[in-house]
Amino acid sequence: MSLASSKIARLLPQSLRWLTATLVFLALVVVTRFVLEVVGVPPAVAHFVSGTAAVCLAAIYLGAVAPLRGVQKFTQLLLPATLLAFWTQGWVILATIVAGVLRLERSHFAGPEEYGNWANLGKHVGGHLVAAIVFTILVLILMASTYLLRRWPITVGPAAVLGGLVIIRFWVEAMGVTPVRAAGWSSTVALLIAGFYLGGLGSRFGLHSAPRLLMPALVLGWTWRYWVFLATLFGAAIPFYKTHFFDPSQGHVAAHLARSAGGSVLEGFVAGLVVWGIAVWISRATRATEEGNRPAD
Repeated sequence: MSLASSKIARLLPQSLRWLTATLVFLALVVVTRFVLEVVGVPPAVAHFVSGTAAVCLAAIYLGAVAPLRGVQKFTQLLLPATLLAFWTQGWVILATIVAGVLRLERSHFAGPEEYGNWANLGKHVGGHLVAAIVFTILVLILMASTYLLRRWPITVGPAAVLGGLVIIRFWVEAMGVTPVRAAGWSSTVALLIAGFYLGGLGSRFGLHSAPRLLMPALVLGWTWRYWVFLATLFGAAIPFYKTHFFDPSQGHVAAHLARSAGGSVLEGFVAGLVVWGIAVWISRATRATEEGNRPAD
């Protein structure tokens, strides 16, 4: 992997070399999925190795670390988002062409109507190019979501974890895992743990008092509901993905999304207060322990 990373790094301008490891990771995900299918791993197992989910997780990660890599403006995210989306779709296109030309029936990348048929294969490839444009927008939104939290640095890590858990839970449910089993990827539990993190490390970020912990806690609460709302929106946009995030039986889609958006604001506020309570408790307990262990003069 280090050899591949060094080769890719040489092809990238200096300003984009911080993406190298992520690009290698995304390529490996697509190649791994292709190989698993070709060697006969059941689709029910292979489809969990998803380039779509991987690029979403990568976008959240890159948005979180972008300020540490010299990204100072939102517009500087445009090129990385575009590169990420087209790079991933490029590997998918390559797998599609190989599967179509070699007539690899076990692979989902190309269907029987595309075996040796360059016209149909070309249409399929064109669809992936269009998908790359859509993915660019999605990747940009996800990158910006964690990047904009740089104003509250202590919230960036927990927010990225929350976003990652929501994406994983959405994907495993979309792939047919029952909601009860998928609940193991609970972002709600992670939010409570974030309260312990906030209280334990708050003093290192200058958050020495309860009032100073309030805003970061609310930010985490609202960010959590924001991730859930994005999953709801995605479920509404692609209805063949069946997840608990979006239930089409609840009526008109627009009305359902509006209720979800409004409810997320209130739920995020309440969740933020819970996180704040945990953080204040842990902060005071930690401070008391530190003072108790301090040697006497």
